[in-house]
Amino acid sequence: MQIDLKKFIPVILTIVVIYAIWLGAPSILVKWIFICGILVTLLFYYAIIGGSMGLDSAKLLPLYLIALSVQFLHFLEEYHGQLYEKLPLLFDFPPVDRDAFINFNLVAYSIFILGALAIYLKKKVFMLIPLFFILFGTLANAVLHCLLALWQGSYFPGLYTAFIYLILGPMMVRILLQKR
Repeated sequence: MQIDLKKFIPVILTIVVIYAIWLGAPSILVKWIFICGILVTLLFYYAIIGGSMGLDSAKLLPLYLIALSVQFLHFLEEYHGQLYEKLPLLFDFPPVDRDAFINFNLVAYSIFILGALAIYLKKKVFMLIPLFFILFGTLANAVLHCLLALWQGSYFPGLYTAFIYLILGPMMVRILLQKR
């Protein structure tokens, strides 16, 4: 029996990412959010992408890049609204250092930009990167911001740009599921 090592690359990437998140995330809250997110993404990868699905990069890539550009605006909204202080306090965690918040986000965005290459080159073994951004950078992020605003009964930093993700996220997931 021959083992296809390409099938294990996403698992290896996941382990490396979890280790990097554990070392680099600015707070324990962010660590657990991102680690849970990457594990769910890995499950989604094997359920959907890891099979014999074709990837329609011509449809997915433009939406992915639009969503990524919105992410930069979303970051500005979160930064100016001081999400790094307000979110942790809701869960009785200390505020996140502003510089750590900036650094963590910029590193994540540089990785998400590289994820566009996985889509463009149709490299399914590296689709974990754009999948994480699609599932958690857009969908989960949008839902979380809406729930936080409802919970607080008022605007919560990141809410306005999160509404865009309620449109873009499902559109990208639909494209991923189309050729299944």
